[in-house]
Amino acid sequence: MTRRRVDAISRDRTRRRKPPSPPVAVIDIGTNSTKLLVGRAHAGSIQTVHFARETTRLGAGLDKTGRISDAATVRTIRVVCRFAAIARRLHASEVTAVGTQALRAAANGRQVAARIARAAGVPVRVLEGREEAIFSFYSARSRLARPRPYLVVIDVGGGSTELVVAERDRVRLARSLPLGALRLTERHLHSDPIAPHEYGALAREIDAVIARVAARFDGLAPRAVDLVACGGSATTALDMVRGGRPRSHRRMQALTRAQVRRLEQTCRRASLAQRRRLPGLPPDRADIIPAGIAVLIAFMTRARKRSVWISDGGIREGVILAQAK
Repeated sequence: MTRRRVDAISRDRTRRRKPPSPPVAVIDIGTNSTKLLVGRAHAGSIQTVHFARETTRLGAGLDKTGRISDAATVRTIRVVCRFAAIARRLHASEVTAVGTQALRAAANGRQVAARIARAAGVPVRVLEGREEAIFSFYSARSRLARPRPYLVVIDVGGGSTELVVAERDRVRLARSLPLGALRLTERHLHSDPIAPHEYGALAREIDAVIARVAARFDGLAPRAVDLVACGGSATTALDMVRGGRPRSHRRMQALTRAQVRRLEQTCRRASLAQRRRLPGLPPDRADIIPAGIAVLIAFMTRARKRSVWISDGGIREGVILAQAK
């Protein structure tokens, strides 16, 4: 073997032995839950190193009082501090936090964000509604192997639903809608089991909000549209349909409108105690899942889609992808 050939093989082995770049961490401070993603952007997608989620209910009571309570702030600070420590143990080169609807809308949101940042030692960036929607779009687009001409993304969170309508890579609409599962539950669903008139009021509000933006996707042929849903309500719906069976969190899976409709009926008829025992439904989401599923089925119906892709991604992935550009 020639010396040149030996040197080439040596260089190739050195490249292959090169350690991976350190991951980065994003802490998503949501209205209902706080999530941690530690990962690397690679070839336009995310390699997950670690993911964690905890219900913190930062936005509990916000719709009524207009402020984030001290109890909710303390709950959230504890989790963000723990998540930041996990990220550092995993040698994340950068740890950042982003805040969504609760921190954006509350009268004391900026002060709460500053408290969290000081306690955890990480910067907290409060996202505008359009920014939040765009980050969800980045994540959804990265997970589609063969995208159709149009992409509609809905990120159903605790305080809001982010909506993006895109043609190829061109965003035609990016907006935050006041359709969060926690927010809608506190506003409408007070009976146990849910009273028909309460669910009717919930459905009417959802339909009215969607109607104001539906012109952006009403005229699109369903076969030309990929509908992608992310956020806790969407992924929980998938887990419930699967009966809690293990699944891949990297690969998107589809739910049919018939499956989501059956799930909607089950949740409407069941008491809170019965919902807490449903396979695939975390007990801490049992109270807000009917409202979350109502948002999901309303978008599917309005977009005339018989199925929806469910993505475990979201703004956390979008932030990392944007940082890698």
